[in-house]
Amino acid sequence: MHNPQCMVLLDNLRACNALVCETIGQFTDEAWVQVGVNRFQTPVMIANHIAETLAYFFRDDPDSEWDWGWPFRDKWELAEQQLPSQRQVLEFLDTTMAHITAKLSVMDDSALSEPYSAAQADTTRLSRYIYAIRHTMHHHGALSLLALQSGAPDGHWE
Repeated sequence: MHNPQCMVLLDNLRACNALVCETIGQFTDEAWVQVGVNRFQTPVMIANHIAETLAYFFRDDPDSEWDWGWPFRDKWELAEQQLPSQRQVLEFLDTTMAHITAKLSVMDDSALSEPYSAAQADTTRLSRYIYAIRHTMHHHGALSLLALQSGAPDGHWE
C-alpha cells in the first residue's frame, strides 16, 4: 500500500473536523438553536450540513442516490426542541470521520487520480475530496462567527 497523499488528506480532514468539533462545543444550548439571518444560519443546521456533506463526498458509491435528510429527517420542519443536540451532531461527525478514516487508510494514492464517479468522470477523487475540505472550512467560518456573536471565546487554529 502506497498512500502518503491519502494520509495528508486524512490529516487535513482531521484538523478541519477538530476545529468544527471545538466550535460546536462552544455553544450554549440556547445559542445552538438560535436562528440567524435565516433558518440555515443556525449553528445546529450549519454543523449538521458540514457532517452530512462530508458523509456525501466520502460515501462508498458516489453514483448512488443520496438522502440529504440522513440521519436527521425533516430537520427543516422540526421545532427548536426537536433539532439535533450538539452531542448528536458530534456523534454524526465521529461516525463520518471513522468512515473517512477507514476509506482513506486503505486507499492507494493512485486511486486519487481516478474519476470520482461515473456521473462525474471528468472530476477526480482528489478534486472532490479537496472540495470537501474547502466546503467544510467555508461553513466552519460561518459557525465560528455565530459562536463569537453568541459570546463564545475566539477559537484557535491548528
